[in-house]
Formats: sequence, structure tokens, C-alpha cells
Amino acid sequence: MNPARLIVLAVLLGLLAPVGAAAQGPVSDRDRFALFAACSPVPVEVFVTNTGGPADITTPAVEGMATSRLQAAGIDAPAGRPGASTLQLSVFVSAQRLSAGAVLTVYVIRLRLLKLLYDRQSDPRAGEAGRGAVDSPGAAPEWLNWAPTWETPQQGIGFYLGRDGGPVTNLVAGMLDEFVREYVRVNATACP
Repeated sequence: MNPARLIVLAVLLGLLAPVGAAAQGPVSDRDRFALFAACSPVPVEVFVTNTGGPADITTPAVEGMATSRLQAAGIDAPAGRPGASTLQLSVFVSAQRLSAGAVLTVYVIRLRLLKLLYDRQSDPRAGEAGRGAVDSPGAAPEWLNWAPTWETPQQGIGFYLGRDGGPVTNLVAGMLDEFVREYVRVNATACP
């Protein structure tokens, strides 16, 4: 190969490398608070309410979609397993037939990460002697609270759904993909 072409190729790759790294973006303190969990597996809780909407939007279908995406990223945890974080996915779909060919569908989707946080300021024992034991969240379970640290809501109205749940399931899939991408990015240094 021509040495001039190798130099041009090396320069182009050198210029493109920082672009790829910048696409992932730096991990800010807010990112760490919202999503950092030392690469711990994330259990998912799914809540589906479907009132006359597309039949393929069910709890097992949505739960399967969420679990498979978390498994593919290596961050899934068995349901009901306690952890420091829980991913909650709520899907509400309601449809009303307006005429023989028109169905009005309303949907609300919320995906959020709940983290178990220790509220040191609310713990009345914080000023007592033996404070070392208070620093551990396990020492004061009554002062642990679930707090949403990351959330993406979607809502909409459409005449286009009818019997096809594809538009809603595509939104859910996109929201899950965004969560997985961000969670893996923020936890990259903690993952093996």
C-alpha cells in the first residue's frame, strides 16, 4: 500500500476516534447520582393497564421485552430480588371506538429507575454517639427511601393504533434501549 495513503488513513482514524469517544459523552456527577449502581443487576417491575387497547400490549409481553433487553446488556436481575435499584415500567393504554373504522387510542408510558437512598438528615440517631454505625444504610432501615433518579415519560393520542400495538411497543422498546445505553455508559468503569 502507498505510504501516503497510510498516512491519510491514520490521520482520518485519529480525527474520528475522539468523535466516537465524545458520542458517549462524559459521565457527570448528575449521571453518577442518577444511574451509577456499581454495575449491579437491575430488577424490573412492569405494570400494564390496557382498557380496550391493542391485545398484544400485555404484562407478559412488555415484561419479556424489558427482561430481554436487560439480559442482552448483562444487567438483568430476577424479579423480586432486592437490590439497590429497581427499574419500573408502567404502560397505560385505553382505546375508544369512534366509528366502524376509527379508534381513538390514548397511551401513557413511564420508565424510571428507583434507587434506595439513605436519608441521613431524617435519621434522629445521626447526632448520637456511635455515629459510625449510622453511616451504613443497613443500620437504619427505617430511613431508607426509594427515590426516582432517572425517568422518561411518553404520552400521546392516536387514531393510528386500532388493533396494532406496534407504535406503543416501539416507544417502550426505544425507552428501554435508551435506559440500557445510559446505564451501561455511566457504569462502564465498574463493569468487568
